[in-house]
Amino acid sequence: MQLDLRFNRKNIRWYLLRLFSNLQFSIILLLVIAIFSIIGTIIEQNKEATFYQTHYTFSNGYSNILNWKNIEILGLNHVYTTWWFLTLLFIFSLSLVTCSISRQIPSLQSARRWHFYKNPNQFKKFTGSQEIKITKLNLLASCLQNYNYHIFQQGQSIYGYKGLLGRLAPIFVHGSIILILAGSVLGLVSGFSAQEMVPSGELFRLQNIIASGKFSYVPQEFSARVNNFNIEYNKDKSISQFFSDISILNPEGQELKRSTIYVNKPLQFQGLTIYQTDWDIIAVRIKINNENIVQIPLKEVLLPNNNKIWIGVLAQEQDNQFSIVLSNLQRQAGAIYNKSGESIMSVNIGESYIINNNTITFLDTIASTGLQIKSDPGIPLIYTSFLFLITSVSISYISYSQIWIIEKNQHFYLGGVTNRAQLIFEEELLKISKMSSRD
Repeated sequence: MQLDLRFNRKNIRWYLLRLFSNLQFSIILLLVIAIFSIIGTIIEQNKEATFYQTHYTFSNGYSNILNWKNIEILGLNHVYTTWWFLTLLFIFSLSLVTCSISRQIPSLQSARRWHFYKNPNQFKKFTGSQEIKITKLNLLASCLQNYNYHIFQQGQSIYGYKGLLGRLAPIFVHGSIILILAGSVLGLVSGFSAQEMVPSGELFRLQNIIASGKFSYVPQEFSARVNNFNIEYNKDKSISQFFSDISILNPEGQELKRSTIYVNKPLQFQGLTIYQTDWDIIAVRIKINNENIVQIPLKEVLLPNNNKIWIGVLAQEQDNQFSIVLSNLQRQAGAIYNKSGESIMSVNIGESYIINNNTITFLDTIASTGLQIKSDPGIPLIYTSFLFLITSVSISYISYSQIWIIEKNQHFYLGGVTNRAQLIFEEELLKISKMSSRD
């Protein structure tokens, strides 16, 4: 009974080995992963439950598959972190490793072994084989060396090969894909993402964590200061770019690094990347009758044309209610409205006006910058994998060529095979034949 169990276990191991090293199995796995990745792109990820209940409630049977209940049960609202998606990635990686060990590496080792032909009839299977009547074996060997062949001689037979590096391309491809998957999973389970809206001149820490992996670490000693925030406008008053001057501080408040960031130019520090993502106007400071300085909070309002304005109330009295409306951070960007919504006057930041028998000076606006702080430990692995992938694409164009030469009855037979560029290889054989021939 024990022998039967061992035999069955051995059969299972060999079956799994053949299955994982099978190219069709790997392609099917890749297609399944691609399909679920597409689903994860179509269905919004990591939203609140109410979002799916609102947007994925269907009554007909055909669309019931994408009902919000099925989305939550199957985990389609967070596809890339579900156990079954990570299991698919693991099985696919295991398949690539098995294929490399059981097929690609033995194939590479076989390519390094040399063997010799002894019979001229063996050359009939070669396309473009040559028969040379007048030459010498050492002259043929010299010609092969001129074409960068590694040659081996045994009696009256010669074997040569070149382009062995091209046989490494599949191994590099498999390795790069494995590194991409490993880097992606590492980023999912140990990375995090935070968003902060910070007023200019204020300190901030990592508090508003919007996504994190099960093994992620959020550094508590991290602190930073927004030294300044400004916006660059085009001539038509549209936004060209917005900038944040940020300082990284140690626990004692000493500056460790300072950089001005903007869209597509983040700040990087000890595995953290700070991106410029958004901005807002949170208040306007005014001085009343050259005495009291008051900070008027502003509220953002999105207009139907997708433009933004910011509204704040200057006076709360029912009869004398005035509001200030700002459209941007430029000096000439404000207007005062009464309670009926009628524009009373335009105002400039830095100037004084008489409003309701009071002298009001608009000192400045207080802006806040929207920052996204991300940590992804898998990025170095992903960059390394793309380097391997580029390398594999480059070396895959190197042809692996083999040439055999034998001497029989003072006749020399030349033939060979290559894995690509067959016409160029046949021309090479013809050139070698002409170079080695002598009158």
